Amino acid sequence: MSKPRISIIGLGRVGTALLHVFNEKGYPVISVYNHSEIEEGFKKQYPNTLFSVGQPKDLDNLGDLIFISVSDDAISSIAEELADQFPKLRRKVVHLSGTHSSQILNPIKKNGANVASFHPMQAITPKTKSFEGTWFDMEGDKVLLEELENISHDLKAKTFRVDADAKPLLHASAVVASNYLVVLSDMVAKISAEANIPEATALNALKPLMENTIENINTLGVTDALTGPIARGDLETVKQHLKSLDSAPEVLSLYKTLGIEAVKIAERKSGSSQSLQEIKKLLS
Repeated sequence: MSKPRISIIGLGRVGTALLHVFNEKGYPVISVYNHSEIEEGFKKQYPNTLFSVGQPKDLDNLGDLIFISVSDDAISSIAEELADQFPKLRRKVVHLSGTHSSQILNPIKKNGANVASFHPMQAITPKTKSFEGTWFDMEGDKVLLEELENISHDLKAKTFRVDADAKPLLHASAVVASNYLVVLSDMVAKISAEANIPEATALNALKPLMENTIENINTLGVTDALTGPIARGDLETVKQHLKSLDSAPEVLSLYKTLGIEAVKIAERKSGSSQSLQEIKKLLS
């Protein structure tokens, strides 16, 4: 597979990860555009890449494949600026938003570009150096999706195609899976604080349990992975939890909300029972 010349617009976390990964895999990243100046030390790591402040002005400096890696709110204005700057843009243009579909790139599609959305379902950090094993949801023009699938295979990543209308719901599920896991960790810290247990100690002690739960979900599925007092119908334990959390109303409220959802899973697993009905009433 011949490797396309690549340009990246936006050098945040995702854009920086793309630059590093493509460079490591031998893809020619010929240009990078950013809203602010880039440190000279960083640029020296990529001697074959042209770094510029602002938006592209010269078509000759744009790659065959352009990745728009900016905040969701900025994608529309970037697309409009590109459309105004290049009335004929025979390029392939991709954005990486989880929320927006490729339709947000319609201004440049009208100018001749193929467009797609290509969203990494991974928490990107400054330490991200690989997309191996990462899933990308994608939709857009068929010819571009096929190229992105080939590139993903080369990066040892995985892809699946979605309908444009599914993007916001899929992104919401990704937020729950990733960001709200952080919220749950914060909840762990707050509950531990009520027992005068240091946050670091609590998280270090409970992290293996969290990891084991994820492993159980992978191997058993959501329903069979549920364990604990609600799965057992242990009413008295739930009562004790509620009493203990009475001094932390925000945590108590979240515990109740999640507990009701746990009852639903337990009922799927083992059927309804009197103890589960009593627990549900207690949590409501």
